[in-house]
Parts: sequence; structure tokens; C-alpha cells
Amino acid sequence: MVVCAAGLTRTCAGQGLGEENAAGSGLFRPVVRWELLLPGGMDPFDTYRKLQLLEEEDPLLSLTYDWRKKALFAVLGGQVAREIFADTVRKRFGISIEYGRPDVIYKETIRTAVEGVGHFEPLRHYAEVHLLLTPGEEGSGLVYENACSPDILPRQYQHQIMEALQGRRHRGVLTGSEITDMKIMLVAGKSHLKHTEGGDFRQAAGRAVRQGLMMAESVLLEPWYDFELVLPQDKLGRAMAD
Repeated sequence: MVVCAAGLTRTCAGQGLGEENAAGSGLFRPVVRWELLLPGGMDPFDTYRKLQLLEEEDPLLSLTYDWRKKALFAVLGGQVAREIFADTVRKRFGISIEYGRPDVIYKETIRTAVEGVGHFEPLRHYAEVHLLLTPGEEGSGLVYENACSPDILPRQYQHQIMEALQGRRHRGVLTGSEITDMKIMLVAGKSHLKHTEGGDFRQAAGRAVRQGLMMAESVLLEPWYDFELVLPQDKLGRAMAD
């Protein structure tokens, strides 16, 4: 049954509403990121904001803007997918794009549990956050948990910490790849009656994650797919070793 739901402002294709799970979890997801080369004079960030409309329509399309490189990237599959995307951008936005060199999308996780501590205390500011980082099940993604007592840290500061943790992508320390399969648990924190503001805990939370990752044993995750290898019997041993 096809229905119309009014008043939705932050939805995307494939998103489940109510009790419905999100679609597309079992679909083939590309693991290669391509830099989008724009015509001369075009601002990459302005183009990124325009192309986000396509990202809302296609749950498998992922666009990112790198603030450090001032470059726009798209996660796409093979040659056909790239041709379709370039043709769509040309027809709907009048922009002729080309592709730079591709990068494999790696992810990172940790092997052992570690406590990360983050401080933020410039002049007239103070916040301290303690996080327990533990390895998660394969495919579990990032899981957040709050185990901090209100006797240690007021509830409003705890909410600000959890929102800050869940509202950002955490990068690993090996290659800067996105962190996955890890639990982040808030265990403690400190504030100052006079010098603490809400934004202080957002800064301290990010620093706690970073400090914990620096102390932990990190693991680089390489993407792979199931496949079947057919080869002569005398090559089996070497193939298994490789």
C-alpha cells in the first residue's frame, strides 16, 4: 500500500518509520571512495550542499566533504554506477563532474578495553569526561551507554556528553578511518560550579575518545566480500596461504 505522510522533515529513502526497520542493510554497499573533480571556479562545499538532495533519495549513496583537503567525495560502486551518477548530476544540476583517484574505505576498531579521559579547561572553562571504550561484536557498529551516577555529574551535563558523542563521527588513530564495532560508555565526569558551560563537555567528550583510542590497541579493518575461488588442485596450498 502506498500512502502519504505529511510533516516529515528529516527522512530519507530506505528509512524505517515506526516499528519498520531500515531497508538496504543487506544490499551490496560500495567500499571505494571517489574524489569528484568539478569544473574550474566551482566551490566544492556549495556543490556538496546541492548534491545532498541525491543522497536523500538514494540510501546507498554517501557524499562527504573533507574540510582539510577542501574536496568533495562520493562512495560509488563500479563503472556503471559512476556513469549513472555523473549523468544524473549533469541533467539535474548542470554540473559536469569527473573522477579522481579512488580510495578504499577502511574502518578501525579496538582489541582491548581502555578508559579515555578528556579535559577542557581554558580560562574560565572546565570540564572532565571519563569514557570506557570496549570492543564490540562484529557488525555492531558504535554503541553508546551511560553508566554515570547523577551524584557524580548532573543529568544535564550527562545528556550533553551523550549528544556530543552520538552526533559526530569518531576517527581512528591508525589511518583516520571511521571507528566501528565499539561501545562507548560514560562512567564519570567533573564540572565546576562557576566555570562550566555546556559546550565545555562537548569538547571534553571528543578529547576523551581520542585519548582512549591513543592508549588502546587499534585494529585496521579492511573491506572484503564473500567469493568463490576456482583453481587447479596443485595451486590450492599457495592460495590458502595467501
